Amino acid sequence: MSRRTPPLALGAVLASALAACGADPRGGEPLPDGGGVPGTFSSIAENVLVPRCATTACHSGNPPPTAPTSLDRELAYGQLVDVPSIQAPALMLVEPGAPERSYLVLKLRGTAGDAGGVPTPMPTGDTLLDEAEIQAIEAWIAVGAPND
Repeated sequence: MSRRTPPLALGAVLASALAACGADPRGGEPLPDGGGVPGTFSSIAENVLVPRCATTACHSGNPPPTAPTSLDRELAYGQLVDVPSIQAPALMLVEPGAPERSYLVLKLRGTAGDAGGVPTPMPTGDTLLDEAEIQAIEAWIAVGAPND
């Protein structure tokens, strides 16, 4: 088994969850539930990462040592895509084409503990991302996580 491959059962469950969520695997189109966040990196950075994640308490100013140091649009891509997670080194933060194996998605969904990571979901507290925002991220990863 590859060091980057989660247990088969976890992969099957996450693949089923992704298929059931209705994300457009082509990306770029607003999600059908009215979330309005296209599954492109530029849209995700502008509408999700910067306003929801790049806050003083999280990934800006004083991030935890296991986090990307910045979610600035220009720096974030290189700190997320094909970069091993510090919390679960067998997984990439974003594995292009594989949202079900991307640690970012597991953290957003609160299932990272099942893959050997830290189970606390991101963002912490009362500011969890809504389903449409997570689906946009999954759609972007599913089409190869292009830097658009």
